[in-house]
This record gives sequence, structure tokens and C-alpha cells, in this order.
Amino acid sequence: MLNMKMDNVGEVAIVECEGSIMGGEDALQLRNAVTGQKANRAIVIDLSKVSVTGNEGLSMVLFLQTWARHQGVQLKFFNPCPSVRRDLEHALSPYELEFVSLAEVVALLIDAAHCQRLAA
Repeated sequence: MLNMKMDNVGEVAIVECEGSIMGGEDALQLRNAVTGQKANRAIVIDLSKVSVTGNEGLSMVLFLQTWARHQGVQLKFFNPCPSVRRDLEHALSPYELEFVSLAEVVALLIDAAHCQRLAA
């Protein structure tokens, strides 16, 4: 089962995931959460609390990567556990996925907050 929490800072969305992305319902929930953020310039999917991904979850990540590219949205993956990262890299070319560090996420959020203040 997948639980998610959404946060926005400026034009950056953070999708915090917890649990597993195994079946169709989990994959659809992830798709709806991410595609609902298409107005943002970047979406970070926090996988630090995801323990398992099944084939449908991996297929959805591939779909979301393609969707983001077509929308002009940066899709970034934060802190997957080693087994989830290995599954993602095995299912997809590691060059298609952008894994980001905590420092990169913080820099992205600081930039988004700064741009938001300038626009106000």
C-alpha cells in the first residue's frame, strides 16, 4: 500500500511516498499525484520510505519520466533505498532517471522559494 503527502514550494512539488508501489492502485495513485503537478517546473519524488516496487510501479515510473519530458517538467527521484534504486535502474536506463541528493533538493527548494518571493 502506498501513502503520499504533497508539498509545494514555488514551482517545485515534493511527492513524499511511503510504503510500496506494487499494484495497479498504487501506480495509479502515484500517476495522479505527479501528473496533477504539471504546472510546476520540477517534481521531486521522495522514495526514502518506499520499501518495494513491483512491475506495475516500475512501469509507472517509466510512464512518468516520459510524461515529464513531454511536459517540460524536471522529474527527480530522492533517496530510494538500495533495492528500490537497483530495481529502478534495472528497469530503466539510469541515464533516464535523475537521482538527487539532499543538498540538491535543498538547493532546488531555496531557488524556488527565492523565485516565488521575487514574483510576489
